[in-house]
Amino acid sequence: MDVRIPEIPASYDAYRDELRAFIAKHVPTLEMKPRSGLRVPDTAEDVEAQRNFVRALHDAGYRQDRFQAHDGDPFEQRILQQALSTVPEAAMGNPLVAGALKLFGTDDQKAKYLPPISRGDHIWSQLFSEPNAGSDLSNLKTRADLDGDVYVVNGQKVWTTWAQWSDYGYLLARTEPTPGPAGITAFVLDMKLPGVDVRPLREITGTTDFNEVFLTDVRVPVTDVIGQPGNGWKVTNMSLAMERSGIGGGGGGAVVGELIDAARLHNRRGRSAIEADDVRQGLARLAARSRIHRAIGHKIATRAAKGKLSVSDAPIGKIWFGELNLAMCEFALRLQGPRSALTEGDPAAYLDGVWQDRFLYARAWTIAGGSNEIMRNMIAERGLGLPKEPRGS
Repeated sequence: MDVRIPEIPASYDAYRDELRAFIAKHVPTLEMKPRSGLRVPDTAEDVEAQRNFVRALHDAGYRQDRFQAHDGDPFEQRILQQALSTVPEAAMGNPLVAGALKLFGTDDQKAKYLPPISRGDHIWSQLFSEPNAGSDLSNLKTRADLDGDVYVVNGQKVWTTWAQWSDYGYLLARTEPTPGPAGITAFVLDMKLPGVDVRPLREITGTTDFNEVFLTDVRVPVTDVIGQPGNGWKVTNMSLAMERSGIGGGGGGAVVGELIDAARLHNRRGRSAIEADDVRQGLARLAARSRIHRAIGHKIATRAAKGKLSVSDAPIGKIWFGELNLAMCEFALRLQGPRSALTEGDPAAYLDGVWQDRFLYARAWTIAGGSNEIMRNMIAERGLGLPKEPRGS
């Protein structure tokens, strides 16, 4: 499988211990309940607490390479990523933005935006999806018309995570007369500019993690173009590859352990559910799929390190995680039987409804970064060279 992940040498144990102690001391206590997925705080106090935590990490020298001009020690970076996977990740910086700026930004843009992202001073959101352009962004309709030294932007974005707290946005808009992807340009958008209207969306989970963003005659300086006008599709594809390969990249081993605990605690006809053959077989299947997912992630990381990523790599990893995560949530609810109808706040709900919340959010992972159906088309058409499926006129 060409998986080559070198072991972290024992000489890094001291660094790991110092980092864990630092995080334990500084990790914020938030009003919001810990949840799965990309969740957004309801209060400004929680947002500021997360910013302060990121600043403390940065000032202590614990900095992620994705937000730095030069890469640091690869083993320290792996330890840092592992440690940060257990803390609230919002305000930790947007990897899509970082990738776009590092690969296509000017020296002035990198100097202006990357350090504040690393310190938590700037929170970013991505302004990609529209009501009629989600997984297929080449259909986007938001326009940016050149007027002297500014672009005047008009349009609507949707499913924008963190927009209600963002300082800046990574915007895609159509600038050129060419239809399709060739007419799209990427921008930095100051979210405080006149004409930017953010409206949070209340979701099935009961939280407001996504937003609609309406743009009316927003004047964006030409210096805030990322890359070249009309080159936004290339910028976007590089960014989305980073997002898709990162979704669920750690594997689901810990979640399988939670499912085993749930199977031991729930009963079937007076016996522990874990004694039932079908439950044990189901757990084994999920454990095997989790191991495969981890191997896929390692393979993608190895190919990326060698500069040999294919167009299929990131979509395969994203599909596998999205469907495995949903299957785990469905399995957990089946274990609970009628009790699965109980949700957060009900005293009889198992673990205060954590699996119910995960289930309600699980569909989002099959859509975020491009729906799994679109990912399969990418693998077939661009990865395997198969003919495109018939489409209506």
